[in-house]
Amino acid sequence: MMKFFFLSAIIALTLVSCTDDDNVVNIGGGDTVITKTFVGQVPDTLISKYLYFSFEADSFIPASQSGSDAWDIRLPYLYGGGKTRSIDIVLNSGTININGKTKGRIIDTTFDLLQSAPIDDQLKIDDTTITNRIIPIAIDGTGMFTYEPASRTINPAPQKTLVLKTKSGKYVKFQVLSLYKGQPATPSMMSELGYYSFRYAKSNSRNLKTN
Repeated sequence: MMKFFFLSAIIALTLVSCTDDDNVVNIGGGDTVITKTFVGQVPDTLISKYLYFSFEADSFIPASQSGSDAWDIRLPYLYGGGKTRSIDIVLNSGTININGKTKGRIIDTTFDLLQSAPIDDQLKIDDTTITNRIIPIAIDGTGMFTYEPASRTINPAPQKTLVLKTKSGKYVKFQVLSLYKGQPATPSMMSELGYYSFRYAKSNSRNLKTN
């Protein structure tokens, strides 16, 4: 029985790591911007209520490595039925985990319009205190998400893009595309919440132009 459980966990982790490459853009000077998309990713509550993702490895990291610098962003499990009132996304910055080295900030523009990362001095260390958080947990549009009262749904805020710098110095812009199963264009209160679909672009330089 125990062998079956561990085998199931390994299979689940493998399935959740599927990715689609969007494009690779050569921007001159030997620089390249790689854009990737992940669809319908859900934390496995049997192992962890979080997804740990590495932009350097382009893959999810096992929860057993949550105390390392192997991951950049942590995405929480979301409860349906109106129980999710905030979304606690954090970066691995050395505060919630002393080994983390990822820094970032929210930029008030869309993913496509953001063509370069801010200078390093404008990127900051994440924290769990309200005033020092990079990504506010509120779903009121101040952070990465907004609540739609009419449909009772949570949707990505289109004018907010997360920019970060990884431990090895890669620059990334990140956007959540949907929080619902199947990525419905117009989710309803009946749509199944908790399925992360997101895209990101990364580069060795601050140039993040993707179109």
